Amino acid sequence: MLSFIEKKINTITKINQRNRLKIECIKICLIYALMGFCWVYFSDKLANILVSNKKLLLLIHTYKGVLFIIITSVILYSLLKNLLKKINSAENKLNESYKQISEVNRELEAYVYQLTSSEEELREKYKQIIENEKKLSISEEKNSAIVKAIPDLLFIIDNEGNYIDCITNDESLLFLPRKDLIDKNILDIIPKEISEAAYKMIQSVLKSGEMQNFEYILEISGEAKWFEMRMVKNNEEQILAIIRDISKRKEMEYTLEYLSYHDQLTGLYNRRFFESELRRLDAECYLPLSIIMADVNGLKLVNDSFGHGTGDELLRKVVEVMKNGCREGDILARLAGDEFVILSPKTEAFEAEQIVKDIKALALKEKVRSVDISVSLGYETKNNIGQKIEEVLKKAEDHMYRKKLLESPTMRGKTVNAIITALHEKNKREEQHSHRTSELCESMGQVLGLPEDEIEELKTAGLLHDIGKIAIEENILNKEARLTEEEMQQIMKHPEIGYRILSTVNELSELAEYVLAHHERWDGTGYPKGLKGDRIPLQSRIIAIADSYDAMISKRSYRDALPEEVAINELKLNSGKKFDPKLTRIFIEKVLHKSFDKIYI
Repeated sequence: MLSFIEKKINTITKINQRNRLKIECIKICLIYALMGFCWVYFSDKLANILVSNKKLLLLIHTYKGVLFIIITSVILYSLLKNLLKKINSAENKLNESYKQISEVNRELEAYVYQLTSSEEELREKYKQIIENEKKLSISEEKNSAIVKAIPDLLFIIDNEGNYIDCITNDESLLFLPRKDLIDKNILDIIPKEISEAAYKMIQSVLKSGEMQNFEYILEISGEAKWFEMRMVKNNEEQILAIIRDISKRKEMEYTLEYLSYHDQLTGLYNRRFFESELRRLDAECYLPLSIIMADVNGLKLVNDSFGHGTGDELLRKVVEVMKNGCREGDILARLAGDEFVILSPKTEAFEAEQIVKDIKALALKEKVRSVDISVSLGYETKNNIGQKIEEVLKKAEDHMYRKKLLESPTMRGKTVNAIITALHEKNKREEQHSHRTSELCESMGQVLGLPEDEIEELKTAGLLHDIGKIAIEENILNKEARLTEEEMQQIMKHPEIGYRILSTVNELSELAEYVLAHHERWDGTGYPKGLKGDRIPLQSRIIAIADSYDAMISKRSYRDALPEEVAINELKLNSGKKFDPKLTRIFIEKVLHKSFDKIYI
């Protein structure tokens, strides 16, 4: 475009220059023609008037011609000089104009280049603006989605505490409707104590630029809720307040705090809390300080016999009894599975003894699944600050354990009797079966010539051999259909359960061994230990024969009673496999008074 303009200007300039030269040439020609005409006409006229001599006239014409040439040369020189000056001036002006045009041209080129660059830059900026608008749109959509998803309230608040804006996905969390909040001051909206704390924080955040937060309780729709407010600086005059409902978190914190100091089963304080309180109460202002230690008798036996559900029920009942026996202000805590402690500040020894008596009296009135509640208690009192609290606690434990040595065996014996009663109540056939098995064992002992005490022991073992079935579900014991593999596995645990129950009672510890082995087989394929031959206790081998025989001739939930002949054939068939062959022959011939060699049909 610039070259075109330049060419156009040059063309116009050249045209104008040629036209001026033509005009000047025409002027010179016209001047020369006019001068020549005037000179020839008037000089000839004047010469003819003045001179009549032809020679002289010829001479005059000659000089006149020379003079004409001289004069015209001078005039032409002047005209041409003037023309050349004009041409030179025009050229100078033309050169100057050309320079100016060139300068303008360069400026135009620079401007056009600048325009071109600016245009490219504008295009890039325009593209960037479009791209940024797309990103901004995506960001706004994303932020909008985030705001909708988060449970927080967002407020813009100025330095004077006025609400500028509010963003929330759930207006039910607002103290007031949104339209009533905007342009209102926090001091006028929320309770004084909270608003004053928030106002101070606004000033602090604007001054320091650091995020700050605090928690507060606010009543909304008649319900007290916990909130956390976080403030960050938005600009020099505004802050962004992020408010979150933390009621569930606070509830969880309180629950965790409760669990950290309480026993989950009984709701009592736990060992951690007890140790903390023991340190706190170890001060002169709480003297005399009495410590009462308690241990539940027979808990393991109850767990093994009736299941941990019954054991838990026993513990809760013991806690109920101890709470009723304690005074207001006493601290009751569970230290371990069956151990409890009572801290009684400002309590003399005779008062602690009365608490123990009250608990014992209340316990005698309670039962769990026909099992009496028994708690061994011991106490010690700290009367002066010089005594070490650890020694006082140790003495209380020692007193409790001495009581337990006396009370626990009696309790275990009572519990075993309760277990037998409970088993027989659960399944009447088991009661009858146990008594018949006991009688058959007694007969075998007599036939074998065992001492009276061993016969009595064998009789008792026969009576208790299935005591472990107390832990088996009643629907399995009374099931009419064939037992599943899983149910059989449960049934096969009853010797071990019986062993654990009986081994807790010192007087029955030997019988526990007989009960454990009464399902072992002579060939070593029995359970639970897989004992073989003479490694199986004699009493267990006798119980195995008596138990199997009575089971066969008795009505079961899954079949009718078998004839005696079928039962005898079954004993003979399993002699040397399941049963001791010698004892089997003796049992058939001496106890049942049948021939071992006869084949019964």
